[in-house]
Amino acid sequence: MAFRDMRAFLAHLETQGQLKKLSMPFKARRGDSELQALMRYVCDKEGPALILENCEGINTKGVPLVFNAFGTRERTAMTLGLNDWRAVKIRHAEILNDPSRWIEPKLVDRSQAPCKEVIIKPGDVAMDKQLPHVWFGKEGPSYLTNAITFSRDPETGTRNVGWYRFTQFLDATHPMGESYAPERAKTDLAAFYWWQPPMSDIGRHVFKAAQKGQRLPVAIACSAEPAIHVGAATGMIGDEAAFAGGLRGEAIEMVKCETNDLEVPATSEYVLEGEVVFEEAETIGWHSNPVGYYDRAQRFPIVRINCITHRKNPMWYATMEMVPPFDHNYLALLPVEAEVFADLRRKIPEVRDVACTPNATYIVQLSIDGAQKPHPEFGKYILHAVWGSAGRWGRTAKLVIVVGPDVDPYDLKQVEWAIATRWQPVKDSIINPSGQAFVLDPSCEKSPQFGAFRSEQLGIDATIKIPERFTEYPEVSNAAPEDVAAIAKKLHGIV
Repeated sequence: MAFRDMRAFLAHLETQGQLKKLSMPFKARRGDSELQALMRYVCDKEGPALILENCEGINTKGVPLVFNAFGTRERTAMTLGLNDWRAVKIRHAEILNDPSRWIEPKLVDRSQAPCKEVIIKPGDVAMDKQLPHVWFGKEGPSYLTNAITFSRDPETGTRNVGWYRFTQFLDATHPMGESYAPERAKTDLAAFYWWQPPMSDIGRHVFKAAQKGQRLPVAIACSAEPAIHVGAATGMIGDEAAFAGGLRGEAIEMVKCETNDLEVPATSEYVLEGEVVFEEAETIGWHSNPVGYYDRAQRFPIVRINCITHRKNPMWYATMEMVPPFDHNYLALLPVEAEVFADLRRKIPEVRDVACTPNATYIVQLSIDGAQKPHPEFGKYILHAVWGSAGRWGRTAKLVIVVGPDVDPYDLKQVEWAIATRWQPVKDSIINPSGQAFVLDPSCEKSPQFGAFRSEQLGIDATIKIPERFTEYPEVSNAAPEDVAAIAKKLHGIV
């Protein structure tokens, strides 16, 4: 099923009993917000997506807040029209590995683009009044969290699509006790573009433009069709917009920007057009990050916005990262798992699945174990393959665990059992003292932008050690799944 826009996806969730509209008031102003507590509550119970119609303290009255839209594995799978997590991951991996299945975007006329229904021209931009500012926890500024950046390589012209966060400056406090210029709130965002050193395609684009003394044009699309969000979160070589078309089975409808030559999804709720002002940067903080800590200070380049377009009666998606799980946690995990899975299965047929926990522990399940392994130390071979996999994420895996086919990689109790009974800490581990870090890991050395850039990594081979140490292994004592299912049916409604 292809959703033309975020609204169609939300309507589908509502028909499936996965979305509720709430008219009761929720506090969302700085220093007096209920939204972090609401996020914790609904995510811990795997609750539904919400549309909050009455958020107090938001500077744009009448704009409903989309909340917890992607808060479960099932709802994340539904972004691509499926309900099963593993099925959607296999689909993602297969299409990622086969560019012949990608579908180039379709360019539509401005008159057919809902995102052009309202146009705020250069000179009239005032984001402090025209964009919602939503507050969650103890963060210093409010953050724009629903935005996809479109840019082109200054040398090759190739398109990049990435999902990044932005700092908004309305009522923002400076983490070093300084102050921001008042005009920042009207026209400027601080972009989470890691460019010292470049750690993503947008970082490379900013770096290349800066080397040429140029400002990089960017377009920022907010709350677009779900498949483009999934594509934007995938580390890959090639056009993420075409890949997203392959994921949804139909071309993404795109439209030309008003002030530059970039193209954006035509059904976006908001579009911000501007340029990266590489010669200006700001230190921002506090920022709540996806590993569950507040970053006290980070330094980012400025994006200056010169045009805003949006739909009539727009919606606004906002989220917060904190101790996992949280909304969009699983939307982030889908491309992470699929990216590593796609690379491994392309070259290692014995890989059955790759699961990533909300805390970014990578678990690789094999289809064979023990004497069936192709060669001794096969589990360690898999560990190296993860760290050497294509894309952005495998190389940053701090903890990787390899298990056999009888261990469910999504059940941490089973994974722990495999570690306890099939792993020796010295013989069956690999420690890499100088791996690439997940950029927001607070335990790592920091770059000039205050992001992590080097990490130690641990790999655990929790497979059966035949032939490495044994010629046979004790038989597992457990009930057959079909027998457990029969008992469950027998006791249905009783126990």
